Amino acid sequence: MPHESDDHQQPQPTVGSHMLASTEDMRDADDILFAHPPRTVTRWRCGCGEDYPCPEVRFAQLVKRATVRSER
Repeated sequence: MPHESDDHQQPQPTVGSHMLASTEDMRDADDILFAHPPRTVTRWRCGCGEDYPCPEVRFAQLVKRATVRSER
């Protein structure tokens, strides 16, 4: 059994082979990837593991902020 190299490169299209996307599509894809880089996002987490505020915290905050109006 022949040994395969660890370098797994995409085969280059040869003359007469069909590409999945056109050259223009490839340039557009490069432009999109350049314009939309990944970014680091910091999010608060609740003690229960969900995003803060979790539904239980929202309900508790609603209860704490609620005021009872006396009827006149």
